[in-house]
Amino acid sequence: MPLSALLRSRRSASRATADHVPADHVPADHSPADSRTGAGLRRRLRRMRRGLAYLALGLPIGLLALVVFGTFATPVAMACTRPADISSWADAVRRAALLLFGILLTVGLAPLAAAPLAALERRRLRVLASAPATPAEPEPAEPEPSSRAVRFRARYTTARAWREVAAGYLVAVAGPGLVLLAAIWAVLCPVWLAAPLVVARSSGGPVALGIGHARSVPDALPYCAAGLAAGVLGLVVLTTLVRAQAALSRTLVEPRPDPLATRLVEVTRSRSRLADGFAAERRRIERDLHDGAQQQLLGLTLQLGLARMDLPADSPAGQAVARAHDQAKTLMADLRELIRGIHPQVLTDRGLGAALYELAEFCPLPVGTDIDLPHRPPQAVETAAYFAAAEALANALRHSAADTIRLTARVRHGRLTVDVEDDGRGGARLADGTGLTGLADRVAVVDGTIRVSSPPGGPTLVRVTIPCPPHPQEDDR
Repeated sequence: MPLSALLRSRRSASRATADHVPADHVPADHSPADSRTGAGLRRRLRRMRRGLAYLALGLPIGLLALVVFGTFATPVAMACTRPADISSWADAVRRAALLLFGILLTVGLAPLAAAPLAALERRRLRVLASAPATPAEPEPAEPEPSSRAVRFRARYTTARAWREVAAGYLVAVAGPGLVLLAAIWAVLCPVWLAAPLVVARSSGGPVALGIGHARSVPDALPYCAAGLAAGVLGLVVLTTLVRAQAALSRTLVEPRPDPLATRLVEVTRSRSRLADGFAAERRRIERDLHDGAQQQLLGLTLQLGLARMDLPADSPAGQAVARAHDQAKTLMADLRELIRGIHPQVLTDRGLGAALYELAEFCPLPVGTDIDLPHRPPQAVETAAYFAAAEALANALRHSAADTIRLTARVRHGRLTVDVEDDGRGGARLADGTGLTGLADRVAVVDGTIRVSSPPGGPTLVRVTIPCPPHPQEDDR
């Protein structure tokens, strides 16, 4: 065989072998164990970098806390040092006054100064936290006071404020202290490890090694062993102290979950689930009636109409069929009203605006409408707003003796507002136990509110306001 043909055959064989290599084949030098080891090493390096950053940030924050809280503690320290120097009642009174001044200074200003320092410490603690894979749902924290006066009073009356004061003293001591300890460890360990080499290159005199002196290499060997042990133990101790400070600081400065707020969130979620289940059941019943009973009743009405046409109108059978046909048509109309009351199909198909227009059209009284809904609200908001408007219209028909009604619906700044106003006799109140109470309960499920303005003599205004997330293309008017 020629040499060129032999080379071509070997190249084709090597290609065929490469083509048949499995897709999940891993080379021997890249085993899964090596990948896991590399990933673990990278995680440790990231944790070490975050720990060093947390430790380094402790110096400026700790010095700031030391200046602030040291100022508060100085009068107390001066009053409590060297009690043996008190030689007269005048010295005792001066010491007591200085102690009282220090306590008043700490109690009066420390809670105010602790707030910004606690905020800095919370930012510093974020350096240690790695980004979670999936965002966790935050637990309900302690509620923040709203007004400025309430916030100022809370700085002196809440446990959170005094925990932040304790955190300030902790950062003032531990922040610079840990940095100083790390600096001493970082300087002494290399010096002790290199002690034999330094002594060997010296001119023969004693060499200072931080703690003690060494004149010869045998004298420096214990320092080398101590440097090796201090390097390992110091790293463990320093890491433990940094983690302990971070855990204690997190306990002091992070907002704690409020049991009442947690319970309230659970109750709100369960109420929303019940409301969603109730709405889904209403829609199911509406579909069953619309697609089942209404269609069967429609077929029965058609058959009775055909039988009525075939029978003489003056015969007994014809009169009986005519009455049955009229009753079936009446029942058909009643069933349509029942289905519309359970869940109107137009609300599902065309949205709240069309459903409100239909509600106004079927009202016996003249109803003026002003509906401006640039987008469809969420389904739960649509349902609550529709039935609230229907209940308000029904109350106006039953109790107000009004001549005209006006129905308004608008979405502004992320809130849906539905107004039902009539020119009746007024006097409606939520506390009377009428349908307005059930209306308020229905609206509260979607975090809405209802307000009633109904002075004696009228007019009556029922305003329903429900949070409604704005559409991305909606203009902020």
